[in-house]
Amino acid sequence: MISWIQNHLIRHGRWIFLTLLSVIIVAFVFTIGNTPGCTSDQSAYRENNFYGYDLNSPREMGIISEKVSLSSILNTGRPIQSEQQFQSEVMSRIALLHLANEIGIPTPNQKTLELYIMTKAAFRGPDGQFSRDAYTSFVDNIESNPRMPQGLFVVVLEENYRIDQVRDALGGPGYALPSEALAQTERNQTTLKLATAEINYADFTPEVTAEESVLKDYYAANPKRYEIAERIQASYITFPATKYADQVVAPEQAELRDHFIANRAAFVTAYEAAQPKPDNLDAEKPAVTFEDVREAVATDLAGQAAMRIANQAAQSFAYTLYRDNIEQDSAAFNTLLNESNLTITEIPPYTAEGATRRALSTEMLEAAFILTQKRYFSDAYAIDGGFGVLIYKDRIAPEIPAFDTVTAVVKADYTAEEKRRLFNENGVRLETELKDNIATGSTFIEAAEMLDLKASESEAFKISEAPRTFNRAALQKAQSMAAGEVSPMLTSGDIGVFVYIEEKLVPEIEADDETLTQAQDFLKRYATYVSSAALINELITSGIEIPAEADEAVVE
Repeated sequence: MISWIQNHLIRHGRWIFLTLLSVIIVAFVFTIGNTPGCTSDQSAYRENNFYGYDLNSPREMGIISEKVSLSSILNTGRPIQSEQQFQSEVMSRIALLHLANEIGIPTPNQKTLELYIMTKAAFRGPDGQFSRDAYTSFVDNIESNPRMPQGLFVVVLEENYRIDQVRDALGGPGYALPSEALAQTERNQTTLKLATAEINYADFTPEVTAEESVLKDYYAANPKRYEIAERIQASYITFPATKYADQVVAPEQAELRDHFIANRAAFVTAYEAAQPKPDNLDAEKPAVTFEDVREAVATDLAGQAAMRIANQAAQSFAYTLYRDNIEQDSAAFNTLLNESNLTITEIPPYTAEGATRRALSTEMLEAAFILTQKRYFSDAYAIDGGFGVLIYKDRIAPEIPAFDTVTAVVKADYTAEEKRRLFNENGVRLETELKDNIATGSTFIEAAEMLDLKASESEAFKISEAPRTFNRAALQKAQSMAAGEVSPMLTSGDIGVFVYIEEKLVPEIEADDETLTQAQDFLKRYATYVSSAALINELITSGIEIPAEADEAVVE
C-alpha cells in the first residue's frame, strides 16, 4: 500500500485541483488586503506585512489562497464555505507556518508523508477509512489540470503536516477535572418531567402614557439612538445602453441561433406567456422554434451588445479622468462631459446603511465611502438600463437632529421600551401568583390556567434526548432547578415562559460508566482545542502591524 501511494504521489503530485479550486480562489482571494483598481490612486497603496506576507499583494495572496483552498479539501473533503472561514484559514496558515519555521519543525520524510496522506478526509471511503479508490479518483481529477503551479499538491501536504505538529504542541495534552466530566454526564443522563406556562408579548397591551416632558427626557438620555450617520453627497453620470444602440453591429444568423440555443428556456417561456390561452387547455402545445422568437432573440442580443458598449464607454470615461488627472468641475471635466453628450444626476445624501435601500447600484453607492476629493470618481457599475460612474462631492458629518423632527420616532421607541419594562414587571407578578396558587394546593397547570396562561406538560425525557421542539431557554433553566420549583419568567423571542419541575431524577454514575469515559475524552479534546485556538489568535494578533496614525493617514 505504501509503495502504491508513493508511486501515485510522485506521478501526480505536480498537478493541482484546478477546476474546483479556481472557483473558490476567484471568489475569495481579493477579500483580504487593500488592492487598488485600474483607475485607483496607486500612491495610496501601502504594504501590509504579516509574518513576511504582504496581505495587500494580489500575487502573494494568490499563492496562499491556492494553498488554503486545496488544504480545506484535503482536510475536510469539501471546499471552504464562506469568506469568513477563508480569511481565518489564510491568517492561521501564515501564522502557524511562521511558528513552525521559528521552532524548526522539519519537513516530513517520504514514509511519514505517506502515512499522513492516509489520514486525510479527502481520501476516505464510505466506511470512514482510507480508500484507494477515493485517492485514485482525487488524483485523476487533478492530473489533467496543468495551469496551477507545479508541486503545490505535495507542498500543501508537507506544510499541513508541519502545521498539525504546531497545533498539537499548542493544544497540549488536554486536561479536564474528573468532577467536570461527572457533572456533564449526570446532566446529560438526568431525567426531567416539565410543565411550562407561556404569555405572548404581542397579546400584552398595557396603556403607556407619553407626556412630552417624558419624551424629551428620554431623547436627551439617548442621543446616539437618533444620530444621523455620516452621509455622502454625490452624483452620477449615466451611460444608457440606448445611447449606443446605433453602434451595435447586426449579428450573423449563426450568432442569433447560438444565442437562442444558449437561452432557449427563457425565450420559449416568454413566447408562450405572450400567446392567447387556448380553448382546450389539455391540447398539446406546439413546439416553439427559432423562427417564432427570432425577433426577440435579435433584440435581446442587440441589447446585450449595447450594454457592453455602454460599459466600455463608462470605463473609458473614468480612465480618462484618471489618466489626465482631471479635477472635478474643472473646464476639462465639463468639456469631457459635454463632448461625450453625457448628463450628471444628483443623488440625495445617503448613509452607508441607506446605500442598500436605494434603487441605484448598491456597489456604486458604497464605492463613494472610499473616494476622496482627489480620487472623486468610481469605476463603472451596472445600473438600470446601462452603466454609471459615481462622482463624489463631499461628506456630511454625523449629526443629532432636533427633538421636534424626530418626535414620532422618540415616542415609538419610548413606548416600546416602556411596554417591555411593564411586560417584565408583569412576569414578576405572575411568578408570585403561580407560586401562591401552587402553595394552596393547585397543580402548576391549574395555577397557570387561573392566570390565563397557555400551559402544557411534557413526557419525561433525558436531557441529552430532549425534544427538538422544546423551548431551549426553558430547558437550559430547568437543568439548574430542583423538583417543585417555578422559574422566573424567561423571555424567548416574543414569548414569556415559566418552567415548573414536576420530576427530576439524577442518576448515580459509576466510575467505569462508558458515557463518563466519553465525557472525559470530549472535555480533554475540547480543552486542547480551546488552548490551541487561543494561542493561534494571540499569534495572529501579534503579527498584525498597526500603521502609524499621522504618516499613514491620507489627508484631503
